[in-house]
Amino acid sequence: MRPGGNSTPMWSRRSCGPSEVWSNPFKGGRKSVDKKREMEPAVILAPFLPYACAIALAGLALHQRRRIAGLRARISDAARTDPLTGLLNRRALEEMLDMELDRSKRAGRPLSVIVGDLDSFSAVNERQGHAAGDTALQLVAGDCLKWKRRIDQVARIGGEEFALMLPETDERGAFIVAERLRRATHRTFSDAAVRVTISFGVASSPMHGTDAIGLLRAADRAVAAAKELGSDRTVIYSDEVARTLAQPGTQADGQLQLATVIALAEALDIRDTGTGQHSHAVGRYAELMARELGLDEEQVERVRLAGVLHDIGKIGISDGVLSKPGPLDAEEWQEMYTHPEIAARLLSRPEFDDLRAWILAHHERPDGVGYPYGLSGDEIPLEARILAVADAYEAMTADRVYRPSLGAETARAELKAGAGTQFDSQVVSAFVRALDAGRARALRVA
Repeated sequence: MRPGGNSTPMWSRRSCGPSEVWSNPFKGGRKSVDKKREMEPAVILAPFLPYACAIALAGLALHQRRRIAGLRARISDAARTDPLTGLLNRRALEEMLDMELDRSKRAGRPLSVIVGDLDSFSAVNERQGHAAGDTALQLVAGDCLKWKRRIDQVARIGGEEFALMLPETDERGAFIVAERLRRATHRTFSDAAVRVTISFGVASSPMHGTDAIGLLRAADRAVAAAKELGSDRTVIYSDEVARTLAQPGTQADGQLQLATVIALAEALDIRDTGTGQHSHAVGRYAELMARELGLDEEQVERVRLAGVLHDIGKIGISDGVLSKPGPLDAEEWQEMYTHPEIAARLLSRPEFDDLRAWILAHHERPDGVGYPYGLSGDEIPLEARILAVADAYEAMTADRVYRPSLGAETARAELKAGAGTQFDSQVVSAFVRALDAGRARALRVA
């Protein structure tokens, strides 16, 4: 560089004319390329923007729709669910029952309903308050849920009324479930200040009803029968029992009266044998033996009454077993074996203490192979041994659905053959003497 000269290098001036200004040839080009590159994504994505917005809006709409559907489902559940127990309510049960009845009809399969009503439940609310009553209802609901199968449905259909729908279950299976629930209620409230019990009614399709309302109505009537018979028991619905308990003069307050149970025994006779005479005939034969054995007049009358009531426990035996036109199988016999114990529960009032003990033991045998407890010899009350002979003789000399009458002579021979093993020898001898003397004809008709 020369003093006072231009500082621009010579090579630069020679490359550029006098009026030219030098500039970086890459600087402006890079800006142009970068701008184009920056614009490329926007240009590419621009056509998809409407779709993205639509997807976002659709997602929002779907979310809102799901929220609305969930709200509707909650509202629907609230309309079909009992808020206290979380069980189905009556409306929901009737809807499900109608659907299940249609299915069972198509498949030709049984379906049963159990209705349970807490006994004297107002006492819990009155003595312990409504909060305690609500807790009791929740405990009963818990027992129902515990003992049901996965295919069963449980509902609270009234204030203290519950119901179970049991698909693929006949009346006998439903009776067993009801008895389990009844005993579970005893355990649940064993330490409660106020004793809580429950009465159950059982109805089965198609025998007792073919639609939801009819089936529930039949089960309700069976519950009413259970209440009439003293509460804390299970009753299988039958037309005869319902008619008997609907007659004027039966107690509406649940008190068990003698006239009521005699009428019930007659109704069960009709259900079992087609006539109402079996129980009264057993009563007459029992009276005959009691007199022959020298019992006092009051005791004779109590034995006769026990004979009339001896089969009252069959209220808990299914129609299919009672009317089967052939021998019972092992499972059916197990069912039949329960009827003395059912009778004992039905006759649980103090005025029937003596009758209850005799009827409970009237299928025991001197050789110890009877039921329900396998008693033997003198462990069996004399009155129960009298009932056993009377019942057997009447059964052998009457026509049954599974066989005709055996005749009086054959029946006598059977009693003598079973004396000492199946029957008490002293009682058989007394009965044969009375028959030989013709005293049976002198007996009054009860």
